[in-house]
Amino acid sequence: MTPLPFDSSLFGYPVGKCLVGENWDESLFLQQARDHRLVYLFSKRPIEALSQKIALADVRLTFVKELDSSSEMDFGISPYAGGLSDQLMTLALESGAFSRFKTDPGFVGEEYQKLYRLWISKALDQEEVLVADDLAGFVTCHTSERESSIGLIAVDSRQRGMGWGKRLVKAAENFAYERGAQRLKIGTQGANVPAVALYRSLGYELEEQDYIYHYWS
Repeated sequence: MTPLPFDSSLFGYPVGKCLVGENWDESLFLQQARDHRLVYLFSKRPIEALSQKIALADVRLTFVKELDSSSEMDFGISPYAGGLSDQLMTLALESGAFSRFKTDPGFVGEEYQKLYRLWISKALDQEEVLVADDLAGFVTCHTSERESSIGLIAVDSRQRGMGWGKRLVKAAENFAYERGAQRLKIGTQGANVPAVALYRSLGYELEEQDYIYHYWS
């Protein structure tokens, strides 16, 4: 059991995490979790939990693609240098439509809104936000040494079906490659079928699959 001070401070109650291995002992876990209101459990395989306090919150899929060149620049997508507008915040919230922080009914104190506001604000501070014309969509891309990762991505509900999702991912690939990244990672939820189909169509391969459970006291 590992306490999570950041999440605890943001949400206003004790939060922890637990990595579930082959020697998973539910009784021992329940004893250790008593001082937490919420615990995230991460497992590489499904957990057959007996306690009703433990429920599957997400099947997290991580896709990866090797970057060997940049493609033609998309002039409809550019780095964003402004502040956090209402329109951009709306897109940031839409990017988490399948997020466990939104779909889990245990969150009742605007935890989802707090978390996504923080994520988009941090990406803005680090100048890692790309936006489509008229804010039809956006994507955030963080680079660390030779690897980049897409954090948030969304297309305005009125602009869907026009190819913006593909264009935003390709723009993120160029953004990452120009900053020295050799591979790009994208995480999404197993329930987000359109996103999974998009990433596979662009040549991304599944690298990891994690089962995430939430324990609520």
